[in-house]
Amino acid sequence: MQCRSHVAQLGRMNNDFVKAGAQILVILGDTLERARRYAEALKSPFPILADPERAVYHSFQLEKAFIGIQRTASVIVDQQGAIQYIKRSVNPMIWLQECKELLQAVQVT
Repeated sequence: MQCRSHVAQLGRMNNDFVKAGAQILVILGDTLERARRYAEALKSPFPILADPERAVYHSFQLEKAFIGIQRTASVIVDQQGAIQYIKRSVNPMIWLQECKELLQAVQVT
């Protein structure tokens, strides 16, 4: 549920990210159909991608921390493909501050 709150807050701030020259992408470790339904339910203004094999999750060491608790991450990648910011979390309850921190990081890069 916290992930939905984070994605919803990113959606509300999407215009700020666009003005800063950023494109938000959300990667859901699930099927294409579930990613589509997730995007529709949240009325997402940005793409929500499917990673059914969880390859992206594995590459960022985002394995499940405990039963039912998924590690998440926010990542900023520049136009050359270099990671400029990464923040991993087991409990994304600080989603509002996280979104503001992400926007500040984008505005600096």
